[in-house]
Amino acid sequence: MGINPVENQAVPLEASKRILVLLPDDGTDRRVIRALRQVKGVVRVESVPVRAVAMLHEVKKKAGRLPESTLAKMVSAVVGESEADAVFEYVYEAANIGRPGGGMVMMERLLGATLYTLPAGLPEEKD
Repeated sequence: MGINPVENQAVPLEASKRILVLLPDDGTDRRVIRALRQVKGVVRVESVPVRAVAMLHEVKKKAGRLPESTLAKMVSAVVGESEADAVFEYVYEAANIGRPGGGMVMMERLLGATLYTLPAGLPEEKD
């Protein structure tokens, strides 16, 4: 249990894992977020822009210098521990991580996360 500092009441925590996905900036992040909500019911998801350097990117600059970074998207999803493995596999397939330059997916254990649901009747986002 955590403590809500505003109301000074106990807040139930859930054993959770965070799934982090690094994706190219090609719209895959929006498709993955939409699929997670519609197919898996995952609503604790965000996407942020990041700068990334591919590990295998050919270095064309002088020795000792990093290759130029590119814009990418980092998607972070918090899911219950019991569903984490299934969501991890789903994200891998939905994001097509196995394609060349498709990105990477990682998972880590969290100490806990508060339960979160969206109000009923919210309209779907449009691109």
